[in-house]
Amino acid sequence: ALSLALDRSGFVRAGLGDAGRATTSLTTRAAGARAAHSTRKAAFDGLAPTEPDLDKARALIKEAGASGATLTVATSSIGQDVSLLATAVQAAGTQIGLDIRLKSIAPNAFTALFTDPGAREGIDMFPLTYYHSITDPLDLLANFRTGAYLNFAGYSDKGYDELVDRATAAHDPEQRMKVETKLQHHAADRLLWIPVAEWPTSVFLNQRITGAPTTIAYLYYPWAADVGAAP
Repeated sequence: ALSLALDRSGFVRAGLGDAGRATTSLTTRAAGARAAHSTRKAAFDGLAPTEPDLDKARALIKEAGASGATLTVATSSIGQDVSLLATAVQAAGTQIGLDIRLKSIAPNAFTALFTDPGAREGIDMFPLTYYHSITDPLDLLANFRTGAYLNFAGYSDKGYDELVDRATAAHDPEQRMKVETKLQHHAADRLLWIPVAEWPTSVFLNQRITGAPTTIAYLYYPWAADVGAAP
């Protein structure tokens, strides 16, 4: 219901300055760039629309007997994407009869939500910006495997685990992406995370400045040692 009620386009405008796009996909199209166009298209066909459907969302709340239910969403001044997304979730919940309460967490403590189950006690949801480290959708989709590090809700499905294993073992990008398409739809249908938007990270390179990484790998390796000028 919250996914149906979210104003994703509004978040892109207010939180990202229109430098992104609303999505209901957990992975980006660019992540599957090595596969054929038809295979990538199959991964995104049939996903839920990005525009809100408040009537359907309210109907789901009523069907679940959840009118007036309270949810606690973490927020922080760590970044505009975090604070504005938490506010967007609160607005969506208010429109469909939920009582969404924001819990402000200091920036230096917010990252503990990703690593410490104890830090997540009493919190139902929190915003997360996920960075693809490699050009492969499995980089994100493997997070829902049983016991995975970022599997916050403890989701477990034997069939899903087997598909992750098949994708991991597939060397050919085309065959790998076909398995990942099944993982994509499985995760999207069950809303293991609620996708909202995707946006790029910009990096400047030219003949005089080269070597900087173009992925989020800059967070965890000594990239400055590679920066220089093209020969």
